[in-house]
Amino acid sequence: MKIFNEKKQNKFLEHFIGLIFFVIIGLIFYKYDIDFSMVILTFILFVYAKFFRKIDNLPSNLDLCILGMIAIWIPLLTITTFKISGYGISVIGFAILITLLFENLELSFIFSVFISLLGASIGDNNLGIGISLLAGSITASMLTIRIRRRFQVIKAGFFAGLILFIFAYISERRLSPFVMSGLDLPFLRDLLSVCLINGLLSSFIVLGILPVFEYIFKVVTNISLLELSDFNHPLLRRLILEAPGTYQHSLVVANLSESAAEAASANSLLARVGAYYHDVGKLVKPDYFTENLVRFKDMHKKLKPSISKLIILNHVKEGVDLAKKHNLKPKIIDFIIQHHGKTLVYYFYHRARELEPEGKHEEDYRYHGPKPQSKETAIVALADTIEALSRTLDEPTPSRIEEMVREVVKSRFMDGELDESSLTMKDLEKITQSFVRMLNAVFHTRINYPKDESRNNKQTKSKENKS
Repeated sequence: MKIFNEKKQNKFLEHFIGLIFFVIIGLIFYKYDIDFSMVILTFILFVYAKFFRKIDNLPSNLDLCILGMIAIWIPLLTITTFKISGYGISVIGFAILITLLFENLELSFIFSVFISLLGASIGDNNLGIGISLLAGSITASMLTIRIRRRFQVIKAGFFAGLILFIFAYISERRLSPFVMSGLDLPFLRDLLSVCLINGLLSSFIVLGILPVFEYIFKVVTNISLLELSDFNHPLLRRLILEAPGTYQHSLVVANLSESAAEAASANSLLARVGAYYHDVGKLVKPDYFTENLVRFKDMHKKLKPSISKLIILNHVKEGVDLAKKHNLKPKIIDFIIQHHGKTLVYYFYHRARELEPEGKHEEDYRYHGPKPQSKETAIVALADTIEALSRTLDEPTPSRIEEMVREVVKSRFMDGELDESSLTMKDLEKITQSFVRMLNAVFHTRINYPKDESRNNKQTKSKENKS
């Protein structure tokens, strides 16, 4: 009942924040004498995104309000305060920022429509300005989705500025047939300058302010993920030196996860980097995990199952503590918390049942969760279990590998571990096929090379001559 009331209060708070946002928009529009149809349009777009489309990775109402206020002030400051042409409104930069932060073209498109039409409304109701800005912003969004290099942002800004100029020229030519004549070439040059500067300057500004917005909205972009994938990161360096078995395990899990994420149309880079860090908690007691056993000395042999269970369960909590200490992003910490979901620590649960058959151990030997909340965390959770089990196969033939993979995926699905991850049955089949293909590559066989008899004969003769 308490949880229900908290959810109800949170929902009410979100709706209240949204209502306040629209009141503030109305006051701003009233002050600057802007057509109130824009308020209605904003409301329609908001309701569409929140309740009808149910867009993935949609920010909270508070975050949407912050973005909405920025979106309003961009055209207002550009035209009313700085007296710049409507084609100089930085909708391109805002579209790039939204796409990089949330990896969502629909959300970027909604904000682009809003800013473009608002810019047209403020700029003497010039619909040509709105269409041109919209064309440039859509181009920018399309070119920045899933990018991994900073230079690609600048390139996207340049091409978006070029598209903006082309549409602006068509619009202005429609209004004035003499734009391309020798009489109006200065105007054409100025228009080109405004559009290209808009695109390029916007991309440079976005690159500069991106870390600030990542911090505000608690997200991680592909550009930041590439920095986290550097093996000189302190946590990864420690894994290599202190827990080499866990490090090798994480590498294979990362390869499996990246391939599966691509197959399921998830963020493959996020899955790879999350896999690198998912087991960093094992750094606290690396020798208590089988992949790091030195000289096959089993550290759990003399321990009670209840003590061993605590050590195993605590690697999640200790991983979160290490991640926070090294300022890892919340999205990376999610992989540490969720990669075991609420599964059983089966080996020690089985030992506890053997020692105390009458006892009820199941809840005590479960990870605390939560279950995977995204496609990427669910994929890493599956890859983690599959990689570990693949090492136990006596003869890893293609048929045995496929049987093992399908059994793990089916088991997790039937246990409800994937219920909150938004993975579909179609996604799971693609992921399964990807795992099977990658594991077959890992466990590929090699032919036996024949011995070089001539080389052996030469070595024998050489020994005889020396003797």
